[in-house]
Amino acid sequence: MRRYGSRLAGALAVMALILQTAPAAQAADPAADPAAGAPRWETRWNPSPWRDGVRAFEALEDDRRGSHPEGQPHVFVDGNAWKFTAHLEDRDGTDRMRNEVRGMRAADGRALEMRKDETWRITYQMYIPDTLDATTSFSHIWQLKTSDIGTPVAQISLPVVNGVQKIAARYWTLEDNKSHDFATADLEPIQNRWVSVTIELKSADDGYMRWVLKDGRRTIADQKAEGIDLWWTPEQYNRPKWGIYRSIRSAGLQDTYLLVKDLKAEQLGPATPPVKLPPPDRSPGAYEAERVGNVWEGAAEPAYCAVCSGGRKVILIGGNIYDYAVVRGVLSETTGTRQMTVHALVDGSQAFAVSVNGADAIQVPMTGTKDAVTTATVPVNLVAGVNTIRFYSHTARSPELDKIVISP
Repeated sequence: MRRYGSRLAGALAVMALILQTAPAAQAADPAADPAAGAPRWETRWNPSPWRDGVRAFEALEDDRRGSHPEGQPHVFVDGNAWKFTAHLEDRDGTDRMRNEVRGMRAADGRALEMRKDETWRITYQMYIPDTLDATTSFSHIWQLKTSDIGTPVAQISLPVVNGVQKIAARYWTLEDNKSHDFATADLEPIQNRWVSVTIELKSADDGYMRWVLKDGRRTIADQKAEGIDLWWTPEQYNRPKWGIYRSIRSAGLQDTYLLVKDLKAEQLGPATPPVKLPPPDRSPGAYEAERVGNVWEGAAEPAYCAVCSGGRKVILIGGNIYDYAVVRGVLSETTGTRQMTVHALVDGSQAFAVSVNGADAIQVPMTGTKDAVTTATVPVNLVAGVNTIRFYSHTARSPELDKIVISP
């Protein structure tokens, strides 16, 4: 008993020493010590398929050209995952197809914005079937994009490299308008199985992006690109996209799908305070383009605008039959002709085609710059009650719409 007692006393002494030194060891790690004030990863987004559905995302891009028969959704919940399908007849232009979601939507309905100099970490599980092959042209399954620029900031893509199917992490440079792969892995070994993805990035002029791909506990890729430009515009924000966006100019394309689950987004440190925006124009007869209840079809969508009333504008209107905006709920006490003043940001000389209540279009030419709001006034025929006014152009991009004002 004396021998075992001495052993017990020795063990207790060692435990006491550990307990005495543990606080000092913890304090030596600033990230583990709240008093040190080091930034921590804070969960900003963790949606559930069954609870949030596709409302978890800022917007859908589900066969927005209407190329597939009606009643065929391409983005939907499948069990505990989000499913993105792609068919050979799907089109998003003459040479490509796209079925994606864009952005992250918080529980309160606000879009989560990845702002300048913020660091984010996005994690999720992904299932790539063997029908979703790499292609000789572009084929993307994740993108990072700025809200008002078509060119992607970064991507996860499925290229064919020297005859071998790959999955690649890449970023774009505006100087040469090209993508640059900074990490690749063989695609075929990860098809038909769930793999985990981590994307960590800093949205900055001198930013970085890290891509981690794991099959269970096995790390397939863990690479980081530093000193890269991941912030392209002062007024907008970055946001992720998931789905299938690919060229149709590749041999061997098949009907296919992509599954994504366990989505989570964390920000390093506290959330950036929201940008203070100008108040909306609430004068009689004024209707903001970004007002809730309006329609933004195709690529058209609200975006930041420092010089616009309400702090937002609707961008990417026109250039085809799909991208348009509709201002709804325009009230008139009587039927007749009224004056409508269009407020917009114009890149040189551009024009809207405007249709009131489905009538023949009138042209609204405008000349100006994107640094200031330009106005143009045209007569419109309204009916007594509620009217809808559609802004579009089948031939070229239209100005960016701030608001309209209807005369008394």
